[in-house]
Amino acid sequence: MDAELSLFEALCDGPNLHQAWLGVWSGRTVASRQTGAGVDGVTIANWAVDWDVRLRALQADLLTGLYRPSPLLWFEIPRTEPGRARRLGIPTIADRVAQRAAKNVLEPIWEAQFLSCSHGFRPERSVFTAVAHVLWHEARGRRWVVDADIAACFDSLEHTRLLDHVVRLGDSQVSDLVSAWLDVSTQTPGLGVAQGAPLSPLLANVYLHPFDVAMVQAGHALVRYADDVVVLCRTRQEAQAALDDAADILAGLDLSLNPEKTRLVPFGPAFTFLGAQFE
Repeated sequence: MDAELSLFEALCDGPNLHQAWLGVWSGRTVASRQTGAGVDGVTIANWAVDWDVRLRALQADLLTGLYRPSPLLWFEIPRTEPGRARRLGIPTIADRVAQRAAKNVLEPIWEAQFLSCSHGFRPERSVFTAVAHVLWHEARGRRWVVDADIAACFDSLEHTRLLDHVVRLGDSQVSDLVSAWLDVSTQTPGLGVAQGAPLSPLLANVYLHPFDVAMVQAGHALVRYADDVVVLCRTRQEAQAALDDAADILAGLDLSLNPEKTRLVPFGPAFTFLGAQFE
């Protein structure tokens, strides 16, 4: 980012918006470009016909303050558990491009602060690095596991707390933009970010960063992938203490653990994490 540009100016910069559009375009298969439209019915393929004109119009709307995010298109996809579904909120293509442009600018700032225990939706990190991190802790004699899940994590993130993190960046135009996206990101006022929106995973990691810090400062061997939490411990007693600490820290963030998906288990075949089963 040019040091002379503000965060908002860098977000609206032509090359950054172009990179954001390419990210939206290349992130889909050929078939899915014909579908996946937001509430306006415009697909990626539609946008691609005159993308340069649309990109200049989006840039002008952002710079003049005329930009307003559209409502999300909501639908549910079944989970593996009977009767459960994951609710996705799909922005319009223009909103996806704008959010990706914001992510391009904001992610490097927050990445410099995030801890190595966090693996989900981060550059150069993946399911594989998370599993390797678990094995690294286990190799050091930690044979008990806190296997936990944050209850309705994306739906429970408080907007006020999230915006406090954005405000600290010192750019009111960026704060206003994120606030506008949050306003349309949930059907519960003041709570939640939409699964399906490009900026949501980054915002979730920002929200959960204080949890990571507190757990590590307490001496716990934490591995987190989004809302999936694992703590490796030497004894069952230590695992219980880590579980209690995790619950207390999350309560301070107005979050909680899902009791149906949280347990203490010895390291071994009974423990699975992100699709990996351990021997």
